[in-house]
Amino acid sequence: MLPSEEKLAEDTVESHYFSDKYLLLLYEAIKKLSEVDRAVILLYLEEKSYQEISDIIGTSPNNIGVRITRIKSRLKKLLDGKFD
Repeated sequence: MLPSEEKLAEDTVESHYFSDKYLLLLYEAIKKLSEVDRAVILLYLEEKSYQEISDIIGTSPNNIGVRITRIKSRLKKLLDGKFD
């Protein structure tokens, strides 16, 4: 293996570790949300539109937009200081 390939393999493993670590922290924070907020943010992370989420949750797309903004703010507070 060439030194550059070695470094690439090392970086890939390291970025995978950090990616997993940060995802784990994110999902731990999501678990602390209410059931409805958890559902909304998980659907949002699945790249569902506001309309699709509102159809599933049973509210308006505008309400979903406001809710997602508030959820993001809450998650940011829960995760503050946990990322190096």
